[in-house]
Amino acid sequence: MNRSNIICLIVASAIGISVCNIANASDLDIQMFGQKVSIAKGPDDQEILKIGDREVHKNYYVSIDEIQIVDGIPTAVGNSSAGCNACEGSPFMVSFPPGKPPRIDGPLDSCLPVKTTVSERHIHFSTMPLPNAPGKNWEWTPVSGFKEVEAEAFVADKSKGWDQLRERSETHPSSLLENAEVSAEINRLAGADKALVNDILFGVGSGEYKGDFFVGITCSRHMCLDQEALVVADLQSKTVYLAWKPSGQKIKVSPVVKSWPEKAKVELREWSAKWK
Repeated sequence: MNRSNIICLIVASAIGISVCNIANASDLDIQMFGQKVSIAKGPDDQEILKIGDREVHKNYYVSIDEIQIVDGIPTAVGNSSAGCNACEGSPFMVSFPPGKPPRIDGPLDSCLPVKTTVSERHIHFSTMPLPNAPGKNWEWTPVSGFKEVEAEAFVADKSKGWDQLRERSETHPSSLLENAEVSAEINRLAGADKALVNDILFGVGSGEYKGDFFVGITCSRHMCLDQEALVVADLQSKTVYLAWKPSGQKIKVSPVVKSWPEKAKVELREWSAKWK
């Protein structure tokens, strides 16, 4: 999005919410609710957010993504990222209480994607629940800033099984763990390494369908080439084939390689070649 252009849509409604979609570019220099707001690269190549003459936040990527009116107070939802693809950007908030200096809250301490839901009196932020870690929830209000609220436990969807894989909508191995029938098989194969494998499968990676085989490869965040996993799901036989490499250890395979179909063995050979 081009930060130099702002496209604002004022929604005249009973709750009086104003919505602005703010575009992204290398620089931002605008007047926002009577305050000069700018983002520009500093000498260390990090982007600096300034309000007036005050430097209020700095990171490798900083953006103002949208504007909302929350409980009558103009606010801006921003995003801050250290770069790389290991962590998602984290939201922060700027609010403009009338007659007072602007206030800055955040960024949130989260490496995972954060969903934002706006209501009349607060903004709700949440991360997706994971098998080994509940989803985090925060509420932000102009008066109190961020407040962490009750976490949400991960529960695999019992309505999903092998038939859902025939829809071929999965693009990441983590989707398999959300499928109760398939995740149960993955956890059985992982055995004592269940927690580790779950973490890896929710890491950085992707999946694709090759005929009736779903093939997914992932690595733990910040640990690619050191800690990775391969999962192959055979839709015809409704069988999962799993391989994972714990940090500093040799590759583990379940079930034994000789029981893998040839197409799955090809994927295993290609994936494991990087460590030979």
